[in-house]
Amino acid sequence: VKDAVITIPSYFSQEQRRMVLDAADLAGIHVIQLVHENIAAATMFAIDRLDETPFTVMFYNMGGVDTEVTVARFHALTDEKGKTYEHVEILGEAYDAQLGGQDFDKVIVDMMVDAFNAMPERQGKPDVRTNDRAMKRLFKESIKVKDVLSANKVADVKVPELLDYVTLRTLMKRETFEQNSAHLLERVHLPVVEVLDMAGMTLDDID
Repeated sequence: VKDAVITIPSYFSQEQRRMVLDAADLAGIHVIQLVHENIAAATMFAIDRLDETPFTVMFYNMGGVDTEVTVARFHALTDEKGKTYEHVEILGEAYDAQLGGQDFDKVIVDMMVDAFNAMPERQGKPDVRTNDRAMKRLFKESIKVKDVLSANKVADVKVPELLDYVTLRTLMKRETFEQNSAHLLERVHLPVVEVLDMAGMTLDDID
């Protein structure tokens, strides 16, 4: 690969954009353009479309560390030569740079930590948070637990010999997880409100 288009978060500063360009230069890659992640998604969405009437889409993208929301309008246009192509118009972009999947993972980790520290075998022992290796195992387990809770009301958690030969065994309820995640869930819709305001639209305007 010699030439590349690189996607970046919409909230990147000029300094962060320059760092991406510098890193690409060090790797011997010529950057044709930097493109916002959701705009790249909107472009891919448009490739096989020819919308005779305007079609408006909201792209909601929560990644590992951030959340980005974009509203795009798609409409087929015909140029001077009579060729018809799909036109993409970006109507608004909003984000929460501090809200992502890892924040929900941390909630699950905290729940597992509390369950482990409360076990009879751990009474009088140091907090499991003081052991980096054990915490790495819990963060890895949290991803599995989150997947299970996305389709089930209860997850059976078992981490063999987590610390000092003590195995973590606990049941985790989706209801409890959601309660403990309330402070995060309250923020999930805020970029949607912001991007609709920026675009001068309501949810009813989204196709």
